[in-house]
Amino acid sequence: MSNISTAIDALLQARLRQLPEVQNESERWHTLGEHLAELDDALADLRAHTTMDAELVTSLTLPQLTEIQLAVGQAADSFRVIASRFTRTTVNIGVSGAARMGKSTLLQSVSGLDDNQIPTGHGIPVTAVRSRIFHSPTVRRAELEMHSPESFLTAVISPLHAALDLSPAPRTVAEFRDWVYPEALPDTRHRVLLTRLRELQSALMSYEPLLTGGVKTVPLEEVRPFVAYPTHEEISKAGERVGRAYAAVREARIECAFPHEHVARIGIVDLPGLGEVVADAERRHVAGLRNEVDAVLVVKRSSDTSSFFDETDTAGLGLLDEVRGFVRSTGEFAYLVHNTDPDKPHLAENLRGDLLRNVNGGEPDRFFTVFETDVRDPERVGREVLGPLLKRMAEGLPVMDAEVLAGTRTQASSVRDRTRLQLTDLRRALDQVARRAGVPEEVNEAKAAQLRSTIARRLRVLVGELAAEAHGSVLDQGFGEAVEKAYEDVLGWIQDGFGKGADTWKEEALTCMITEGHAAAFAGPEFSRIRVEISRRFAALDDFFTARLTAAWDRTAAVLAAECGALFQDDDSGQEDSASGSDDATATATATATPSARSGRDVLAELAELFASSSQPCPGLASAVNSLLDVRLEYRTLLYPRVRPDLAPLNLQVTHPDTGEQMQQVAVPLTAEGAEHLHELFNSLAEQAAFRIQRSLSQEAAVPAVVIHALVEQFEDTLIRSGTSVMEFRRFVRSYRNDLWPAEFKGIDEANSRFARVLRVTQDISKALEEGQR
Repeated sequence: MSNISTAIDALLQARLRQLPEVQNESERWHTLGEHLAELDDALADLRAHTTMDAELVTSLTLPQLTEIQLAVGQAADSFRVIASRFTRTTVNIGVSGAARMGKSTLLQSVSGLDDNQIPTGHGIPVTAVRSRIFHSPTVRRAELEMHSPESFLTAVISPLHAALDLSPAPRTVAEFRDWVYPEALPDTRHRVLLTRLRELQSALMSYEPLLTGGVKTVPLEEVRPFVAYPTHEEISKAGERVGRAYAAVREARIECAFPHEHVARIGIVDLPGLGEVVADAERRHVAGLRNEVDAVLVVKRSSDTSSFFDETDTAGLGLLDEVRGFVRSTGEFAYLVHNTDPDKPHLAENLRGDLLRNVNGGEPDRFFTVFETDVRDPERVGREVLGPLLKRMAEGLPVMDAEVLAGTRTQASSVRDRTRLQLTDLRRALDQVARRAGVPEEVNEAKAAQLRSTIARRLRVLVGELAAEAHGSVLDQGFGEAVEKAYEDVLGWIQDGFGKGADTWKEEALTCMITEGHAAAFAGPEFSRIRVEISRRFAALDDFFTARLTAAWDRTAAVLAAECGALFQDDDSGQEDSASGSDDATATATATATPSARSGRDVLAELAELFASSSQPCPGLASAVNSLLDVRLEYRTLLYPRVRPDLAPLNLQVTHPDTGEQMQQVAVPLTAEGAEHLHELFNSLAEQAAFRIQRSLSQEAAVPAVVIHALVEQFEDTLIRSGTSVMEFRRFVRSYRNDLWPAEFKGIDEANSRFARVLRVTQDISKALEEGQR
């Protein structure tokens, strides 16, 4: 590999090393554009909210937002283009020049192609389509990017209409086919453009099928009609029916083996000729160069009529000066190729002198490097143009890359400064919004105090009602009925032979007494079984206790739901928030049902969860509710200890009432009559025990009500008067005020949410701007 090839490879590798940084810049500016779009949307939402002060609405804008968004998008695109520049695997050289200067011939000498791929002409323009030509040792083909109908009308037909002041332009290919154009125009240039337009219209049939918008691959030997105007001979022979396939082609990519060394990593871009009469010629020329090539060769040939740098050449260099972008030196980007004719040395001398005096100010290569060669000679082109050019580029291209990147960053910094200034103005307006918006803490505290006070009053009324039920003179009729039902159930069981039938029971008793030789063998275990079963059957009172506890939960939940019901309402429940100022006399009338017919236990459990999982947790309030829900009222734990003595006679050994000595109360003969007597004794003792239990329980009728009163009173005391109650009610209100009082706070908090979104986006934008400055 030659030194020049090695330098070019090193240059391309150096570009790749800069790629991550450039891609990050492009992505950051793209993200900044997204943030600005979100900020625009967030500001619109905030301005539209009903709570916004009309005076502030007009200040919540970014007057230059549209311009800044456009500039930010351009900055992102600029870095994206640089990233594309740095990822190229070739150094691209554009070749340009006025018609008949030898541009196409130079391309042939560089690429090794001939007139079938890069046509040349004598006296007329021939290049119709921009081509990219790349060296490939193995591939030989042309890939044609075809116009779609829409892009053909936009890029080809519309510019011609605009140049001729023919308005409007056709919107469809069918409209173009049927368009009626004038026969002639007085202005010469307009006549030429009109001729081009009419030629495209008359030849539409030849290229309309090619308007596919895809990529078409053709052999290099067949590519000429797709990239060149038809020759004079072809026009003379076919007339208006001559094919114009080039009209359907946006751009061509050609791959072939170049005949020179140093060329493995270069690409050649065939640009439209300068001075050609084409609609929107300057724009097309600029578009052909901008960010596409690393250097440009401008071909100039000495001739009998043009051995000096004329106006067309100067205009062409002016375009190159415009598109070199941030490259400081035009001479590093554009080079002149003096195409000499060995047979006419005097003409070459004339042009050589003109280039020295008028282009370079009398000093060789002062502003532009001039390569002098005969473009028809590939060997001279390689030695006198390609070699020196690539050597210069290997040295100068890193400098140009650095200048392009630095210039893009400088330009982006001005966009950053404008954006930052707009944000500063916006923050002033947001500070005013912040001072007028939001919910003051004293409002939260007042609402929390109000909620705690009204719940306290309602609970105090409920506790008073439960106290009256616990200590009143009227016994709980429901409890008496439950005891009587359990007593009747026990008697029925006794009369049914203790669950076995009388005959079966007596038969089992006799068999056991005879087998064991005494009555105690049967009586002892049976006394135990009967005691247990009587206790179990009186434990049916648990259903009564459960109902009473469930009722207490329902009543407590209804009290709380009267003030916090909005937290539990289904969307279609239709229940209204109770007035927080309702008096105590109507409290229990209001608290008659839990929201949406849900159980009180469910409502209390949900309230405990709301206390515990709120954005500002309230563990003390949650614990008070959970403690109330953890209570269990059971016969075994509540009343059984009180009636246990009533079961004492149901034992084999009993205490003598006079002497206090232990005595066995079962002494019967081991006969059927003895078993009968034993059955009568057990019946009598069991019925007496059941009666005593029934009587004892009747005397404890107030116990369930007393327990429930104590439970709810303890709950009320913990919820309202614990050490953290005041603080946690404030937390609860901060977390759920929108749900508790939607009419008062939801709109304000919604506006605050929109305000917070604006602040967040402005912070994201500021962060992106700061990251870009580091």
